[in-house]
Amino acid sequence: MLLTIAGVIAAVAVMNAVYPAVTRSSAAVASASGTVDERIRTNISVVQSVGELDSGSSWVDTNSNSLFDFYVWSKNVGDIRIPAVDEVDIFFGQPGGIVRIPHEDDAGGSYPQWSYSYEGGATEWGIASTVKFDIKFDDGCPGSCIQSTGTYFIRVITPNGVAAESYFSM
Repeated sequence: MLLTIAGVIAAVAVMNAVYPAVTRSSAAVASASGTVDERIRTNISVVQSVGELDSGSSWVDTNSNSLFDFYVWSKNVGDIRIPAVDEVDIFFGQPGGIVRIPHEDDAGGSYPQWSYSYEGGATEWGIASTVKFDIKFDDGCPGSCIQSTGTYFIRVITPNGVAAESYFSM
């Protein structure tokens, strides 16, 4: 009888020790599964990239902001909305000089920096929506902008780590 009571108490003690660990493990697996699902369903594409240069490679201030701008359009080709566009990472430059460009809220007023706008009346980066990224440089503009012609690299990375990249020439 005493042995039976001790066995029941031991079983309860083991259950009290093991059950919370099992619960935490299953919650962690569920969370990881949700993160993986979100990442699998996220996909973007760099559609077009251009700079403010005319056909003679001279600076043309197309938006009258007295800064040299590169425009990059990126489309959500996944099947999930991409939140927090201001937390996207953008890497940009010519081969050998590629740098991370901060969002305008993180740039502290210095350049280069980037901002974004939704295209086609969209209010979020939803499925099949396009975002226009405006990468701004203050390199002696107006007057003698020093952005050179040649090949440039752009890499756009969503907050959950999905990336798209492209090379373009101007």
